Amino acid sequence: MEGLKSRALHHLSHTHKVLASPPYTISTTTSSNAAPASPPSNSSTLPSPLVASSSTPLIFLLASSSYTPNSATSIALAPFSTPSSPPPWPHPGTQFLPLGPWAGCENWVWVGSLCGGGFGGHVCEMWGDWDAHEVFDRMLIRDVVCWTAMITLYEQAERPLKALMLFRKMQEEGFLGDEITAISVASAVGQLGDGRMAISVHGYAVLNGFIGDVSVGNSIVGMYAKCGNVERARLVFDRMEERNGITWNSMLSGYTQNGRPTDALSLFNQMQASECDPNPVTALIMVSACSYLGSKHLGRKLHNFVISSKMDIDTTLRNAIMDMYMKCGDLDTAVEMFNNCEPGERDVSSWNVLISGYGVHGHGKEALELFSRMQVEGVEPNDITFTSILSACSHAGLIDEGRKCFADMTKLSVRPEMKHYACMVDMLGRAGFLNEAFRLIKKIPSRPSDEVWGALLLACRIHGNTELGEIAANNLFQLEPEHTGYYVLMGLKKPAAFSVIEFGTEVHGFHTADQSSPYYREVYRKVESLAIEMKMVGYVPDLSCVLHDVEPEDKEHLLNYHSEKLAVAFGIMKMDQGMPIQVTKNLRVCSDCHWAFKFISSIYGRKIIVRDGNRFHHFQGGRCSCGTIGKPPNAQDFWIRDLQEISLSLLGGYLYT
Repeated sequence: MEGLKSRALHHLSHTHKVLASPPYTISTTTSSNAAPASPPSNSSTLPSPLVASSSTPLIFLLASSSYTPNSATSIALAPFSTPSSPPPWPHPGTQFLPLGPWAGCENWVWVGSLCGGGFGGHVCEMWGDWDAHEVFDRMLIRDVVCWTAMITLYEQAERPLKALMLFRKMQEEGFLGDEITAISVASAVGQLGDGRMAISVHGYAVLNGFIGDVSVGNSIVGMYAKCGNVERARLVFDRMEERNGITWNSMLSGYTQNGRPTDALSLFNQMQASECDPNPVTALIMVSACSYLGSKHLGRKLHNFVISSKMDIDTTLRNAIMDMYMKCGDLDTAVEMFNNCEPGERDVSSWNVLISGYGVHGHGKEALELFSRMQVEGVEPNDITFTSILSACSHAGLIDEGRKCFADMTKLSVRPEMKHYACMVDMLGRAGFLNEAFRLIKKIPSRPSDEVWGALLLACRIHGNTELGEIAANNLFQLEPEHTGYYVLMGLKKPAAFSVIEFGTEVHGFHTADQSSPYYREVYRKVESLAIEMKMVGYVPDLSCVLHDVEPEDKEHLLNYHSEKLAVAFGIMKMDQGMPIQVTKNLRVCSDCHWAFKFISSIYGRKIIVRDGNRFHHFQGGRCSCGTIGKPPNAQDFWIRDLQEISLSLLGGYLYT
């Protein structure tokens, strides 16, 4: 007991010393950003003879004593209140209100600012932000620190609109704010993703002279990146006189998150040439960039850099590197990394990465074996584990095993979420059990999400079921009227496709009908040659993949120049016979290209690996690892036409092009 009291008194004494020194002391100079105030004495003496059990929180020791607290004690005790050990006042935050012996504390700006800021965040986390805002509203004197504390509270609670409303109110009351205000407001705008508002916040930081602060500059770079405006982010980055690791990481992350991994790699090379050394956060960002490109060479190069720089490789970074190898098609290296880990170096995410990797490569049985091994070794599966294993069963066509895994969720105390229902609908739908999938949807306890209806819609397209397809389409329009992916399924809209292929140490990219590549004339001739060779052994183009209203001959011409076909043709031209051709595409591979790659793999005796937006397809000897059996081309024409008519009626006749 004496030890507990000694540690508690030491903590309070230390806290008082901190509060007695800047930046916790209040300036008595009047300015636009600070009101005069008189802080109380911080020489509070705590009682020594406090008698209680060692499990009693310090705050109850004081409440049960004759000690009369002052404002410094209020601040020191704020972090001791938790849901399991509630404070001796009616509701959180009222220690700063005029109640009982804790009266008068609301008169000091610096006490209130702690309620709204560091300790206000504590209150918000435990009980919600209402109490902190109530204290803020009742404060007699508020300065810029108080306003910023409340703005930051809302920003950290991911309530950006509330933060920005408070920011405007602060300005209306004559406070300009400071660098911390600018950082919090920029973060709030980044959460909203509002590009026009981002420009306004940037102007606010420039006009008030905050932009020269490196932390403010970092926040502006991150804000623009989150709003999708990487050009403006880079402009701010280039104009910064001082940069630190966060500056570089913010810009690298901006490129990666906005689908510009090659720009991220170029900037990473500049970072290495600068005086700023990459850190583990940098490595995580660059791992993501390499994963996006699907480049084995760049992935290995980055991994070697991490090792040679003696960077601290924690579990998170190790898992990310394993995931990168999976996404780059190097399953063996990922498995080797997993097996070489010491038991203490693995967490549930490590298992999830490998299970997911097996799944996207079509190795469902291996995923199930790892799932069983995981439980034998005492690692409890979580919701992500079940998403991965259900997806693996779906890709491999293991329907019975998938049903069993879904049934086992409740036994393992994991509550099925919407993503798990979506996996089940996808699995059942792809296998042709459309009615069972629809019955499962009707059993979902809450309103089915767009993921669920999207999975059913895809299955309806595969199997030509217009009746259920109409139901799925109708529900999708109600839930996600702007989601481009679902318009693609209904034949109404096609976003830009892009495919990349790695050759040597270079990554070559192709858009649909691309003429920007220096090899495009050779590639076009090769594609036309491939079409002739495939037709000689039975290939017929699937014209339903062309959404434009053009003649059949023109549709066939358009199909020849899909981005993934251009990339595969480039691989056949440039890569040695024994080398596999690996292509990464940003969207799902279309049914015609899928059909064509089976023929090409058989004619040329080549292994073709295509990673699309959903999974890996391994083509060899005229077969694909996904198990999809090619239907007679154009069998889906009537389904597409019917669903287009349904969709147009729902849209009021407006056709997306």
